[in-house]
Formats: sequence, C-alpha cells, structure tokens
Amino acid sequence: MSPFRQGGTVIKYKTEFSFSLAFIVTGWNKTCKFYLEKFIGSAVPSQRIVGGDFTEEGDFPEMVSVYSDPLIGSKQHLCGGIILNDNHVLTTATCVHNRNSLYVMGAGVNLENETGYEEHKAVSMVIVHPDYDSVTKAHDLAVLKLNHNFVFVTGLVTPAVLPAPETAEPTTGTHMTAVGWGKDGPDGEMQMMQKAVNLTYLSREECSVIFGTFVQPNEGCLEGSDGEGVCIGDEGGLVEDAHGTAMAIVSWHVSCDAFPAVVTLLAPYHEWITSHFDT
Repeated sequence: MSPFRQGGTVIKYKTEFSFSLAFIVTGWNKTCKFYLEKFIGSAVPSQRIVGGDFTEEGDFPEMVSVYSDPLIGSKQHLCGGIILNDNHVLTTATCVHNRNSLYVMGAGVNLENETGYEEHKAVSMVIVHPDYDSVTKAHDLAVLKLNHNFVFVTGLVTPAVLPAPETAEPTTGTHMTAVGWGKDGPDGEMQMMQKAVNLTYLSREECSVIFGTFVQPNEGCLEGSDGEGVCIGDEGGLVEDAHGTAMAIVSWHVSCDAFPAVVTLLAPYHEWITSHFDT
C-alpha cells in the first residue's frame, strides 16, 4: 500500500478569527497578487506540488499527465487528470478549454525518463462542463475522450474510484492527498517526477472565510503546513481521501503554499461525469 494512503497527521485548523486576521495582515502586496493571479494570471514562475514526497509507479495508478502535442516541440506538461474508464479522463476545464492537440500519459511518474510501461493516448474530444465560468472557475471540469483505450495493467493503470452522488462534503480537518508534477519552489527547475503531499480539507464555509464569494458551490479548500501545498500545473490533479476515493480535483490557488488551494468536489457532478461514458 502506498504510504500516502495510510492516513497521517491532520493539521489543526486555525480559528476563523486568527485565519481572517492573518489574511488581513499579509498586507497590500498579497491582496493585489490574489486579484492578479485569479483574474489575470500568475506572474510567479512556480509550477509544482510544494513540499510532499516523490511517488513510485503504482502509488496513484489513476493519475495522468495532460500534455501538449509533442510534434511541435518537446512535450509540455499542462495539468493533471484522473482516469475515469478505459477511454475517458477527467481534468479541469481551465486547463484544456480552447486547446488543441492534447495527449495524456498514464502508468508513469517520470515525465522525462520513461520505463516502457507508460501509456500515451491522444485526446479526440474535450467535453467542458456546460456551466463552466472561466472567470469565477465555477464548475471547473472537463471530460477528455481518448482515441485509444488504456490497457489496465494491475497496479499501474486503473480507473479512479469516484464518490457516490449522495456523498456528503468532507468535514474540515479530513486528511487528503494531492498528486501532481512540477517545480518544488518558485525559483526551482521543473521537476519531472510526480509528487504527492498530505493536506487538510477545509469546508466551503470555512474556505469562504478566506476567499469570500470567490469560492463557488461544490468547492472546498486544501490547506498544508508551512511550505506545503499545490501550485500552477497541479490543476486537475487527484485529491483523494485516506480510503483511496477521488473526492476532488485541484481547481485554482493563490500564491501556492501561502494560501489554501480551491478544489472541485466530484460527488455533485457524478451524473454529469458518467453521462459521457458512452460518448
């Protein structure tokens, strides 16, 4: 069993007062950066799981890298995704909206030095949630149909376990694991190895204390200890609970590990996601 799926220490949530006060005293610079990153795009050259540990093949067999067309240059990791079935992947609409020539890679953790077990599939169709809003990031989901099926090799490539439609929102303090690729620091070089980090879930209500109305219905937050979190390029990545259920995918974030990241819960979208399996 993966060490990431054996539970872990739950980080104690700060009180509403202390968290709100901390957000205020961060000052004008971080407030400005929040609006710039949310609505214009981050100018911070960081793209990584922050903190955490490198994974091994088979730790997260439902996880894929979504990347750009390798024929126009070296393949570039864009975001993460999770395998739904043999020819569908779920990711964020933000990552793939209005993009062409997309591919996914499963069964691998190293984007540069492959082992030969990796499965690369071209994306033949992008199905963006009909209510997706590119400004607020509401309903930030997209289903990718692949041109060829995955070959499910036990332990290396498997579909994600989705929560049932009636699954309630996780409670604040629930242990979660986020998975992705990218840099390990704002000034670091791109990390080609997949990483995972243990984080703590914050309910939509408590997440709204930090971000206000920017947090949409069916969203929550992930908080890490100092120096841990998610960042640009981790969007679409798996967020699973201690039982291995894919409870959410990463949607958006501000200043990476300085603030909690916002995730899209999957249970409310179960019917919409599975309705495209026959597409």
